[in-house]
Amino acid sequence: MSEMGRCGNYGGKKFCLYRKNSKKGFRFSAHTVNPMKKIILLFTLSLLGFKVAQAQWLLNFGAASTLAPGQVAFISGTGAQLTFIQSPSSTNFTPFLAHAGIRVGLFNGVDIGYRLCTVPLPYSSAGPSLGAATDLKVRLTPKDAQWQFSVIGGGGLAYVTLLDKAKTAWSPGVALVLTKNISSSTSLTLNARYTESYIVTAAGGGSQNYARSIGGSLGLTHNMSEVLAISPELGLFDLQGRIANNPTNGIGIQTGVILKVNMNKALQKNK
Repeated sequence: MSEMGRCGNYGGKKFCLYRKNSKKGFRFSAHTVNPMKKIILLFTLSLLGFKVAQAQWLLNFGAASTLAPGQVAFISGTGAQLTFIQSPSSTNFTPFLAHAGIRVGLFNGVDIGYRLCTVPLPYSSAGPSLGAATDLKVRLTPKDAQWQFSVIGGGGLAYVTLLDKAKTAWSPGVALVLTKNISSSTSLTLNARYTESYIVTAAGGGSQNYARSIGGSLGLTHNMSEVLAISPELGLFDLQGRIANNPTNGIGIQTGVILKVNMNKALQKNK
């Protein structure tokens, strides 16, 4: 049995109807998300309205689950990007896009991440450069649910090489992440993401130098031990943009793999 979730006010009193299924299904109710998590979720979703730059990885490199409060994990890995631009027709391949980062559990169902990464813009005239990005993940399902669902919002700053000159790019992005455990040690993740890349210091500003990307990816996370996990991922994205006000539309493919180390569990094993 289940009830659909809805809350409202009547006569100055709050009432809620909510849906709860068994552990085998998806559970979400008005009571599941505490007030602090609701505030963080609204902040995360507000990033959808930003009209600044995107210059970060389109892949998620992680499951919808979150770290427990106080837990720390380090990630490192590499990947590649291939884009097919329609006009002017060109194919651009950028290999060995290394990155490393850290995630920290803040509250129950909320963690934050920071990573240094090589910024891959989808044009041969905009070369890769080093950037930094941070993101906030809010898990909306119980931690023991077989299906995990979370919302991620974040942004960053990068310096990209545009026509052999260093330029500044800002970076918001929003993602929806759905994860299903397929075994006791392995999970499958679907990631839907929207990003915008505006090179704000280029000639003509961000209105004439930008890239908007929307697409998704499929990732696998395998826990090799309590301490170490590996996550390969493959994504496909539609690209719409301009460089020097010239249309540069096409499709892009990103792929990569990371290793994640849970530092809390690593330290416990060494005691």
